[in-house]
Parts: sequence; structure tokens; C-alpha cells
Amino acid sequence: MAKTTEREDRRQAKAAIDAARTAEKEARKFAKELPKGAPRTRFQAVVADAEQVRRMAESSRRTSPRLAARQAARASAQLERASLRMGPSGGASKARAKPTDGDAAARAKAQAKTLKRRRKQAQQVQKMTMSIAARTIVQAVTTPTDKEQAKKDMKLLRRKAKRAGSARAF
Repeated sequence: MAKTTEREDRRQAKAAIDAARTAEKEARKFAKELPKGAPRTRFQAVVADAEQVRRMAESSRRTSPRLAARQAARASAQLERASLRMGPSGGASKARAKPTDGDAAARAKAQAKTLKRRRKQAQQVQKMTMSIAARTIVQAVTTPTDKEQAKKDMKLLRRKAKRAGSARAF
């Protein structure tokens, strides 16, 4: 592994902290998509813990940038794991970010993207439930009762009979 300078380490730490901040933002948005109650509360507790870890990374960025980068990546990973547990389960193992060569900033960025993808999946689930509910209500309102349907059927039969009778006259 090539030796990096202090400046490069700080740059990587800054990028990792920025990615962790982005992951936090996505996680907060994702928490709003979760149903109210225990799951949302548990996820918000994880977000608060990750925020605390990220703030520790920010404070130690100047003194030990490698530690700060690891802490930021850890916060992002923590949020990613929690989102995989909480959101819709479709392909949770495939949705996880693939670990890269060891660059904490790249890992944190990939984990933030995973959080965004999971949030979009949760939004899609919410949209589907709303559309299904709306469709069910419309169907219940517009579907005729048995009596109305029998009346329409009789009317249709009378019209067909009338047409058939007039066709025989020619």
C-alpha cells in the first residue's frame, strides 16, 4: 500500500465525512417513509447514534484524519445496515454497497447511495398502497348492485330482441 501524505489523509477524511453527512440526510428522509411507531423510533435512534459518531469524526479530522475517515465510514455503514433491516425487503443482500479497495470516502459514498435507493423503494411501497386503496374505493363506488345489474341486463336483452325483430321484417 502506498504511503499517503497527511494532506491526502485529511482530504479523504473530509470526503468521508461529507458522504456520512449525505447518508444521514438520506436516513432522515428514509425515517419519514417508515410507519410511525417502533420501527421509526428504532431507526431514528440509529440515525442519532451515527450522527454522534460523525461529529466525533469531524472533531478529530485535523488531529488524526485516518481515524476520522474510519469513523465516518463506520457511521455510514451503521446507517446502511439499519436501512436494510427496516425498509422493504426486496433484495436486501444485493442492495448493500460493495466494499471497495479500502478508501473510506468511496465506501461512505456508496453506502449513502444505498440509503437513497432504499428510501426510494419505501416511497414506491407507499405509493402502491395508496393507489391500491384508491382503486378499491373507486371500484366499490362504481360497481352496480345486483338489482341495478339485472335491470341493465334486461334493458340490453330488450334492445337486442327489438333489433332482431326489425331485422326479420326485411
